[in-house]
Amino acid sequence: MNGLIAIDGGGTKTEVVLADTTGRVLTKKFYEGTNLNSVSHEQAMLTLVVGVRDALSVAQQFDINISGAFFGLAGGLNGINQQIIYNYFKPKFFSSTNFTNGGDEQNAVNVGVKNAPNGIAVIAGTGSNVGIKKDGVVLPNPQLSGWGYLFDNGGSGFDYGRDAVLAAKADINGTGAPTIITKKLEQRLQTPVFDGLKKMYDGGARFVSSLAPIVFDSCREGDSVAESIIQNQTNNVANLINNAHKKIGSETPAVVGLVGGIFAHEKEILQPMLEGKVDQNLTLTFPEENQIYGALMEAANNAGVEANDEFLANFNATYETPVMQDSMVALKQTSTTQNIYTPAGKA
Repeated sequence: MNGLIAIDGGGTKTEVVLADTTGRVLTKKFYEGTNLNSVSHEQAMLTLVVGVRDALSVAQQFDINISGAFFGLAGGLNGINQQIIYNYFKPKFFSSTNFTNGGDEQNAVNVGVKNAPNGIAVIAGTGSNVGIKKDGVVLPNPQLSGWGYLFDNGGSGFDYGRDAVLAAKADINGTGAPTIITKKLEQRLQTPVFDGLKKMYDGGARFVSSLAPIVFDSCREGDSVAESIIQNQTNNVANLINNAHKKIGSETPAVVGLVGGIFAHEKEILQPMLEGKVDQNLTLTFPEENQIYGALMEAANNAGVEANDEFLANFNATYETPVMQDSMVALKQTSTTQNIYTPAGKA
């Protein structure tokens, strides 16, 4: 049997899938985040090595030949990140496999735009990013987003979580309007907001991002401050989309795929707000497929396999309950992470 390995790496988690060339998911497993903008190269590489080794262990057990592999990682196209990943994994794990790697925007474009010749994919998870497809070709990193949570402001979980804390701060010190966000934050932190600062700083971007649902829950309860936060962030997302549209040509109709946890969980609030703010010849979609499917499409392409409707159907039928998941669960946990990754120059 021939198989595929696909990886989708973000700020909160990294998903590794082993599939066959018909699209059936054989195993899947989640690991720590591998956003190359927010974790060290060494930590990201260590996580990827463990993930690849786990998938290859199952492949070896069942005599599965890996014919295609792809890693789509947040920050994967920044600087020399793409070269670093390729130069390590190609000779060590995929010497006889068609292997490529890039950014998570490639995964998002595949899922969000699919076969449309022109489209835009916006990712909103812990951080945010955008990918653009023009005349059937995914454009090189447009640098409209993907700068990392400190510098992007595109409707990510971190953006909403940070804005929630800022709203509570303004409420507490009297410089802003009263908001139920403050009470909800206190419940989440189990302490007054100011006393919870250390918890938030220690938790970093991932923890701050986890506060995002407070904003949407508060909006549903009629809180005007929460609604203002969402309106502001959807303005940012719309500006990102419209500027990406200029790269295609503002007169050209295009599909916009909105992917990632924020869009998946908050579609009912975000869709009507966004529809009135983006160019009229853009069609907003909220794809149901996980971003890992976009990475699997690239792995299939590397293996010379068409990710057609049957391939997608097989993926959907087996994603929740992978065919060989028991074998992945049975793998012994790595008892130590020492000596499984050696940075270049330190061997």
